Amino acid sequence: MIYYVCSQSRYAGQSPSARKAGNFPGLYCKQIYMNGTVMRTDRKGEKFSYAAVRRMDSEEEKTFEMKENTMKEGFLYRTFSSCSFALKTGWRISKKRVILEFLHWAFMYVDWLLVSCVLIRFILDMAMKRTSFEKMMVYVWSVVLLEAFLKIYSRYFESYVKPVTDVKLYDGINRMLYDKACQVDMRCFEDSEFYNEYMMAVSQAHTKLPETLEGVCQILARFVAMICGMVIIYQIDRLAALFIIFPILGNFVFYGVLNSRIFRMERENIVFQRMADYVNRTVHLGEYAKEIRMTNVFRLLKKQYDKAVAAIRKVIGNYSLGNMILFWLFQYFTFTLLQEGAVLYAGYRVLVSGTMVFAQMAVIQTTMNSNTWTLIGFADSVMAIVKNGLYLEQTRHFLQYEPAIPEDQEGLLPELPICSVEFEHVSFGYKEGDWVLRDIHFKIEGSQSVALAGYNGAGKSTLMKLLMRLYDPSEGRILVNGIDIREYQVKAYRDLFATAFQNGKIFANTIEENILMGRHTDEKQDREKVERALKLADMYEEVESQPLKEKTILTREFSKEGVVFSGGQNQKILAARAFAKDSPIAVFDEPSSALDPIAEYHLFENIREYGKDRILFFISHRLSSVRDADVVFYLKNGRIQERGSHGDLMSRDGEYASLYRLQAENYLT
Repeated sequence: MIYYVCSQSRYAGQSPSARKAGNFPGLYCKQIYMNGTVMRTDRKGEKFSYAAVRRMDSEEEKTFEMKENTMKEGFLYRTFSSCSFALKTGWRISKKRVILEFLHWAFMYVDWLLVSCVLIRFILDMAMKRTSFEKMMVYVWSVVLLEAFLKIYSRYFESYVKPVTDVKLYDGINRMLYDKACQVDMRCFEDSEFYNEYMMAVSQAHTKLPETLEGVCQILARFVAMICGMVIIYQIDRLAALFIIFPILGNFVFYGVLNSRIFRMERENIVFQRMADYVNRTVHLGEYAKEIRMTNVFRLLKKQYDKAVAAIRKVIGNYSLGNMILFWLFQYFTFTLLQEGAVLYAGYRVLVSGTMVFAQMAVIQTTMNSNTWTLIGFADSVMAIVKNGLYLEQTRHFLQYEPAIPEDQEGLLPELPICSVEFEHVSFGYKEGDWVLRDIHFKIEGSQSVALAGYNGAGKSTLMKLLMRLYDPSEGRILVNGIDIREYQVKAYRDLFATAFQNGKIFANTIEENILMGRHTDEKQDREKVERALKLADMYEEVESQPLKEKTILTREFSKEGVVFSGGQNQKILAARAFAKDSPIAVFDEPSSALDPIAEYHLFENIREYGKDRILFFISHRLSSVRDADVVFYLKNGRIQERGSHGDLMSRDGEYASLYRLQAENYLT
């Protein structure tokens, strides 16, 4: 992360909490710096010009990071933040669940206080004072009726409220994760550390959220109940109250360290677990079945699986001895020293010193036992929310993630027609210092067709990703209609493109939905659009031969009537997806790699026909397909090495011409 000092406005550079509190001593800010312009700050939607910003020096960065780390990385702060996040998220999704969850645990410990502490003490006091049986029974029946009501509420919550609201919480948190996943920068999916945290956030959120909500409510109810129990014990014997120190040490010291070690162990194992899961998934998926049966690849997969399992065992072994010792200490301090110690102390007071009557001993013993389990439950709840909080922290960070290219970024709306596309000395690397594209500059005007040619890894697909603003350039600018594409509203800008990606995916849905991709008008127009797109992709007859036609599902996983197309047929569906969208710019990235030469010829004829009234970019390794393009860019090592029409490049007799002749000779021979 690069830090900057911004002075454009009185709020510029302050953290969100500092702006709110108004007492942050400085104008520091975390911002994303691109091409001489700070495009985004902590304050959503606010932009600052480069002139208003300077980069921090090393000392300022250290000072700022120390303040950030001190405030944000503290154990208590992290736990509190996760609990606060769970409560706010739960309240947003289901207010009913939060309220009734708290009442459920409050009533449970009211019941415990009445029966285990108050009722027993009251009965013993009345017996010692020889109170009439009738008065005693009035109190007992009052407690019984109240307890019956509390039990009825408990069953109502456990049997109805909790299952229903669990589904609501599951749905709500997953929708939040889905929305955020659709906004995450493409770059993040290539960062293994981010992806590990992302997987933890997604896999654990739907269970950790209700567990944390329950834990917070348990802590509040058990804390109040524990204090009440301690007051009862303290009123009888002050020294007896000191026995509570043992379970505090057991739960908050030893069990706390144990939970932290378990979390670290699971975090170290997540990479190896993903490796093992990959093998499990691969072995059971039908798309890998042919290779597994026709080759020895299963040996490689099994070797990879064994390696992952061995690594998991090694990590567990590294932690097992320490975890075993910590668990023994937790058990000894929590149970043995407390319960046996309290019995010995009370017995000494009754039998040896004679300073306590048996009734008081009974009350102390009953209350101490009950209070012990309450305290154990309290500590368990604290440790549980600490552990859950560590997982939920990943979810919180993921949901708070601010993308470099936010999907909801406001800006200019592109004006039609699109007359020009220009790259101004654009350079880009997926990793810092590892350039994929260097100094790309060109300008396309009017309805031109542009072919990108070159060997694998030359940067052709990356160039198109930059144009579609899936990534932003590391250097330089991309202009559409003379305007930097970063000034456009992101969704409106991306809607300018009809795309068929090289590694595009077919979804487990109908053919129609795989082509329209959610862009519906009315049923008649949709059908006409799908029919026209399928004809251009040369898939119309194949689809019409299916019993359900365009309503056929492209998988057999959910329906016996579904179909599984070949690789070439799927590629035609991807091309039809682009044909169905009437956009001013079309991008076809290797649309024919799985097609035979005749099918490829017809597809490119239709692509050129479709691209007549729009700017057309297409990528192909087969140079025979690019001959009719208005402009050909031949890329090598991330640079445009040759440019011009096919005829121009052939006349120059460069690498493009040599490669073209080599391919032609292979076809002729």
